[in-house]
Amino acid sequence: MKIYDFLIIGAGSAGCSAAYFLHKDGKSVALVDREGIAGGASGAAGAFLSPLPGQKNIYNSLVNNALDFSLDFYQELLPQAVDKKGVLRVANDNFDEDKLSQNSIKYDYFDTKQLHDISKNFRDIEGYFYENAAVIEPIQICNKLTDGCDFYKIDVEKLIFENGFYMLENIKAKNVILAQGVSSSLVEIPYMKIAPIFGLRIDVKTTTKVPFNVHKSISISTNKQDGTLSIGATHERHDNEKMECLTTCDKCSFYVKGDEAQIKTLLKQADELIKLDDLEVLKSYKGARATIKSYFPVIGKVVDYKSTLKKYPSIKNGTKIPPEDLDYFQNLYLINALGSRGFVFGPYLAKILTQNILHNKPIPQEISTGKLFYKMARKGKL
Repeated sequence: MKIYDFLIIGAGSAGCSAAYFLHKDGKSVALVDREGIAGGASGAAGAFLSPLPGQKNIYNSLVNNALDFSLDFYQELLPQAVDKKGVLRVANDNFDEDKLSQNSIKYDYFDTKQLHDISKNFRDIEGYFYENAAVIEPIQICNKLTDGCDFYKIDVEKLIFENGFYMLENIKAKNVILAQGVSSSLVEIPYMKIAPIFGLRIDVKTTTKVPFNVHKSISISTNKQDGTLSIGATHERHDNEKMECLTTCDKCSFYVKGDEAQIKTLLKQADELIKLDDLEVLKSYKGARATIKSYFPVIGKVVDYKSTLKKYPSIKNGTKIPPEDLDYFQNLYLINALGSRGFVFGPYLAKILTQNILHNKPIPQEISTGKLFYKMARKGKL
């Protein structure tokens, strides 16, 4: 039986990023996943890294700080898997002209004539160009992140903790990090309600040169280093808390049909932005990204909800119990709810989490497990 310092369950962007920083700090790491490294939503992601415009607030500041960190990180980690050429954002219902123009992020406004001067294939659109944006190759990145770590393809159904170790088949680990995305949690975490968001991506070949990423309701990448480009969209959010993801979207009965119609819609939306000549669809990918209602990601030690409320019932009345006095599952941590920005958040959050675990550096309140725990506990729910 092999003993590790850390066992990470889930080998997507979050889990692979955590593995990287732990291994870099000299820890032995095992990753497990039922599909493979980047075998789920992360491998299916469009992996567009873009800033979040709008008036400055806690959430878009988090996104944009994570973007700055992660872009630099990926370019140093594996430059051949990164195409950083910026993004043109075209106004839509969610991001109107005011939100795109009135923000603290530097941009250039391109009208229709300017875009036609760049490429005659642009439709009659206009938009806001942000330089700090890229598209990456998700599977290449995740494989690189896990260099030096051991991977096991296992469908984990239960966590067993005995004599100070977590046990899983022939693996023993002192600590566990849950990075499961939309999959059912292996411990009870009632204060974190995951809602899957379904996304679709297609890889295509075209003779059209797309100078930078383009985003409206969908995203079109620039031509990548292998000559292909990706087109992706987030289609649907599942708010049914009872829904469990037991496999990847390409095998799920909820999505297994309808590929042709979904791809047709995606291509139609892309054609409204730019004409893609000699277009050939190479492959389609589906994935369910994990979010919570607030859209903030979540990291930190896993609070034992029932045990803590039993110990401190006055929390329900607003009594302030310091985070260090809460009951936690022993040596158990999580990184989850990265949503459609998995590769923006992944390295940034993983570094914060590993620095917290290994060096006791604080986790910002807005992304902590404690924030969700207190919010639910003060409602008096069990």
